[in-house]
Amino acid sequence: MIKNSFLLITFLFFIQSSCSNNNYPDKEKFHEFVKSFNSLESNSSFNTNRMSESFLLNQLKETKDRLANLRSINKDVLDFEDQIDYKFIESIIVGKEINSEYYRPWKKDPRKYMNFRQISNKINGPGKCSEKFQFLINYLPVVLNDLKFGIKQISYFVPRFNELGLFMASNSNEIFEKEIPSFINLCLIDDQEKIELTSLTNQIKEQLNNFKLFLQKDVPNMQKSSFSLGKIPYNKMLKNQFLLDYDDESLWEFGWYEFNNTLDKMDDLAKKIDPSKTTKELLIDIKNEYPDPDSMIQAHQYWVDKSGEHIRNNNLIPIPWKERVNVVPREEYLRKTSYYGNFSRSKGADEEGYFTSEWKINPFEDQWDKKTKDEYLVEHDWGVILVTAPHETYAGHHIQGLYQMHNPRELRRENGLSLFSEGWGLYNEQLMLETGFYPNDKIKLRQLQLRLWRNARVIYDVGMHTGKMSYEEAISLMTEKVGFLRWAAQLEIDSSSSRPGYFIGYFMGMIEILKMRDDYKDIKGENYNISDFHESLLKIGNMPPSLMQEALFNE
Repeated sequence: MIKNSFLLITFLFFIQSSCSNNNYPDKEKFHEFVKSFNSLESNSSFNTNRMSESFLLNQLKETKDRLANLRSINKDVLDFEDQIDYKFIESIIVGKEINSEYYRPWKKDPRKYMNFRQISNKINGPGKCSEKFQFLINYLPVVLNDLKFGIKQISYFVPRFNELGLFMASNSNEIFEKEIPSFINLCLIDDQEKIELTSLTNQIKEQLNNFKLFLQKDVPNMQKSSFSLGKIPYNKMLKNQFLLDYDDESLWEFGWYEFNNTLDKMDDLAKKIDPSKTTKELLIDIKNEYPDPDSMIQAHQYWVDKSGEHIRNNNLIPIPWKERVNVVPREEYLRKTSYYGNFSRSKGADEEGYFTSEWKINPFEDQWDKKTKDEYLVEHDWGVILVTAPHETYAGHHIQGLYQMHNPRELRRENGLSLFSEGWGLYNEQLMLETGFYPNDKIKLRQLQLRLWRNARVIYDVGMHTGKMSYEEAISLMTEKVGFLRWAAQLEIDSSSSRPGYFIGYFMGMIEILKMRDDYKDIKGENYNISDFHESLLKIGNMPPSLMQEALFNE
């Protein structure tokens, strides 16, 4: 009997060990997959063929192969955090597959061939002259070839894409006519280095001119095309990339429901402020209250600093790093890519030990005509500054970026998506409302209007990319319902047209974060602390909200 029991125990141990050993290769395979993931993502930066169609199609094949390789791993044998990473990587790869297989921007968007931002960032950023020179020597041949491939490969005419491409090409001359020559004169001593870099710069100037002529004369005669992603891939994106429980129809309905709900809230608040005026009239008054145009940068900086003080004084989220945000003018050649500006997160500690981010805004320009000046000022009013500063800086993108940068898991440090990060930015606009940052009801009404704008983004993104709404209908929604000027609405819609799905991240991400906060509060009960919620959430990473929720409540 004892002998038989011993044999049974031995047999069961053998079976358990065999199962455990069988799991081991899948765990190791996944860990190796994760290690190689980030290096594979960045290995094309200095490849001179990176924009060739053959290279891009090969990337699509590699994407499909990587997806198959990942899915060959039995994720059920992984520990919890690895399972989260598995789902995250899968969502990232699916997104790349959709963009390459269905959207194929290299055939219709000239801007894809003008990757100049890194040049300005490198020249004007921290670092030694020798490092900057080596970067330019490696990167400028890539830029030169990108432009050549653009002339060979663009085969469809999307009118607005072409117009924006021409603007970008025309306003990029400053980089090659001023910024690089200035770097050569101020930073280089070796004559051979000067000759080599000057030669490369002159070749790019010539090729950029050829590219402009190509856009002006040849592209308008090509087959006219749309930027729409299409219903089937859009739904695949919602389900398999963003991991949302929506399809295009339910998202369209939800977007309109929330849009109309926000309109009702605006009307109620407007009646409280001044019953004699309509909501639209009040908003016109509010948008005509703006800083002195010559002090626009300083006005933004003031409210950035005030938002930081508010977060710290109210203990809304821990900020354990030396950090700061500087507001600076945006590079000229990027000013038509969006009507307001962009945020550049810190890439690491600077020479003073600070994690410094930059909020780059389109500055007021004296050479504009009166109409352009007036239109600019009413889109840079006090209201938009007060509401947007928390979104971009405290505790929005700046703080979220710092938490992501310090994530102990490399995968989560190096990867993220708009559905959480932009949702987090919009959530901070709402957080500031809840915690008393906005000084009066006029600013609160402006905050609701800016929320309406993000409501509209859900509508026109799903609408334009699945055939429910035209470009002009999207412009009308923004001008007639949200209150944008046409030029600002165009720049807004242009961004969405070239990045399907990106703009739904703002509102849908905020909604998901608010749901998580409510659930977290219910679970914690009397022990609930909003600072703990924010810290716990941001320490997880920047992933689809369903994965963030899964990781948050696993704790």
